[in-house]
Amino acid sequence: MKNHQVIAISGATSGMGHAVLNTASQNNAAVVFSGRRNERIRQIEEEHGKLGHSVFGLCADVITADHYARLNVLAEKKTGQVPTAFVLCAGRGLPGTLTTSDPEQWQELININVLAAMHQLRSCAAFFSDQANISPRVRDIVVIGSTVGRSLSAANPVYGATKFALHSLVESLRQELCAKQIRVTLIEPGFVRSEFQTVAGYDMDWFDNIEQEQGPFLNAQDIADVIQYALELPPHVHVDDFRIRPTKQRV
Repeated sequence: MKNHQVIAISGATSGMGHAVLNTASQNNAAVVFSGRRNERIRQIEEEHGKLGHSVFGLCADVITADHYARLNVLAEKKTGQVPTAFVLCAGRGLPGTLTTSDPEQWQELININVLAAMHQLRSCAAFFSDQANISPRVRDIVVIGSTVGRSLSAANPVYGATKFALHSLVESLRQELCAKQIRVTLIEPGFVRSEFQTVAGYDMDWFDNIEQEQGPFLNAQDIADVIQYALELPPHVHVDDFRIRPTKQRV
């Protein structure tokens, strides 16, 4: 990518994160990424190694406070450089409303979607700010949110509440960092078909019926293409919020 030689991605073993990884590596960027499945991480490294890509994985849980710092260390060890872009993809869903969702999963949802994101963003922001004092240039933080973090979802408000919180954090961080030429960008996907739904336990019959009415849904590559566009904008240009829906999605 023309603005970035090294990119860090959290949550890139599947779905949107994996599509971003593929797109970045195909555009000549070195990539460091994280995930929780060691076997899958090694598989991704091997596949990209055969293509001559510099792709290196970290097996770690995003809830740890040093998650982003470990990606930095991995990048410097493997490439001799540090990332100038970070894409935060790690997150999880939870079906149901306040009265029908599983309360035993609420804490984990908040831990991953809010607290882990806060730690990663704080750590990355501090590092990028320090780097900006040494070598002024554009740096990018891109965060995957959701349309349910902007428009109230009667069917999925608990998950939506974590995204409302995330959106607030992203915009406040943008305002804090923009003077240092650090672009903080929010991506708000609508319906995207990926592993996300099955891992979270959504009713796939319901999901399929919605797609028949409002699809075809987006796929992970659609989101990766938008992120690539955001990362390759001229340094003085910042489109800070992308809301991306299937054409037929109403809300």
